[in-house]
Order: sequence, then C-alpha cells, then structure tokens
Amino acid sequence: MARHAEREQAEKREKAEKACRRAEELFVAGHVRSAHREAIRAKQLCPSLPGVANAVAAYEVHAAAGGGWRAILAIRHGGGAATQDAIKKEYRRLSLLVHPDKARSCPAAEGAFKLLRQACEEGLSKAASGRDTSPTPRRAAAPPVPRASTAPPPAPVMQPMYYNMPREPMLIYCPSCKNEYKAKIGRLEQQAGMKCARCPEWLSPPWQKKPPARKEPTAAPGRQVFQCPAKCPECEAEYKSKVSVGRWCLKCKECNKSSMVDVQGPDQATVTIRKRA
Repeated sequence: MARHAEREQAEKREKAEKACRRAEELFVAGHVRSAHREAIRAKQLCPSLPGVANAVAAYEVHAAAGGGWRAILAIRHGGGAATQDAIKKEYRRLSLLVHPDKARSCPAAEGAFKLLRQACEEGLSKAASGRDTSPTPRRAAAPPVPRASTAPPPAPVMQPMYYNMPREPMLIYCPSCKNEYKAKIGRLEQQAGMKCARCPEWLSPPWQKKPPARKEPTAAPGRQVFQCPAKCPECEAEYKSKVSVGRWCLKCKECNKSSMVDVQGPDQATVTIRKRA
C-alpha cells in the first residue's frame, strides 16, 4: 500500500516537472496564458515541487499585464480607492514570490519583477495624488464627431510619479543575515521597501547601519577589564582601548601606528613596534 502511494506520488511529480518545462517553452514562444495554465496544472499535481509557486506567480503577473496596475498587483476594482498600505502589501507579497533570486529557474521571473515595480510606482503615484477615486472601470465614451476647426493637440501621456527616476547606490545592512551589501535605492524602495539580496528578509526604511565591530574584551568572572596602561612608542600618546591581561595588537588613534602590547596587569605593559613585511 505504501509502495503504491509512493509510486503514484512519483508519477505526479514527474508529470508536474513536464508541465513546468512545457510552461517555460510556451512562455518563451510568447503564449503567456497557456504557460500560466500549465504552471497551475503543475502546482495542482505536485504543490511541493520546488519553484512551482514562484513560476505560477510570475506567469500570472505577465498574464495580467494588459489589465493595468491593479490587475498586476491583484487589487480588485470596486473596493474603493486603493491605499498606499494596500499597494505596498501586495507589492511585498508578490515580490517575494517572483524575485529573480527566489525563482532563478523561471524565465518569467525577471520580467514579472519589473512589471511589479512599474505597477507599484503607478499605484503609489495615483494614491498619493488622489487620482484613484474612481477605480471601477467605465465604458469608453463614443468618440466626438470631428469638426472643421483644427483639433487641439492630444494631451501628453502622464507617466507614473516615480517612473524612470534614477536609483542611487547605497550600503544596506540586513539585521537578519548580518550582511552588508551595496544596492540601488530609488523612490519606490524608500516607500515600499525591498527584499534582502542575501536572505528572504524584507527590509524597510529607515535603513539600518552595520554596527561597529566589538574589539574590546567583555568582563567575565575571573577576568578584569581596564584601560591599557601603555603608551604608543611612536608619539607617546596613551592608548584609549580597553584590554585585559594578555597580548593585544592596538592602533594608536593619534598617529595610526599599530603595536603589539603585552599586558601583565592594570599598571604594567610592554610595547613592541609591529613590523610589516
């Protein structure tokens, strides 16, 4: 009985893998909706297949691209004006699914992530300016009858408020994985946040800075911590570092010279100039 269940599960997983490969082929050929259906079929066959949920979300974003920013962010019409918090929430949820780092095997992930960025920018722009007061789509009005007089030039298409704005490089520190890396930060990241490039953590402003490394010893039972009693052999300035009994490599804050200090106690220490090769 158990072997039969395992065999059946293996067959479903094999079919799901074939459906994922078929979805990739359809997407590359330009059949986005067919690729989305194949990915949904793969998820129904084997929900635990690695990357299938990410692929479904990526194909869904591409399939909704023609319906505007609300369709891309899966924000329904008729529920009133979308708030900035609702837009940021949906952007964060979908970004964690279609981020290229999370869906590396899906060819639609990178394009879906760019579509999400543009949709979030447009949605935040309209929510901030109050132009999203009538989200329910209306029927297009009949075109006016052309007159003999010269028609006015068409109004320029308004781009989203944050569209194509430059992003500046900035050092970002993640308190979850303890990594610091350089990322490009724009107006969208300043408002909605971003995913950490090293772990699945979602980072939001204000951005944290990497805490300074602790070079001073910590007090413990049987160990005394005190200020170094020695002086720099180069400039005769007193060391400001906290030390304990032992051998330390200290850098003078006045002349930036490093020396080896052999500390015997709070009042006794021997300094040796550190020679570089």
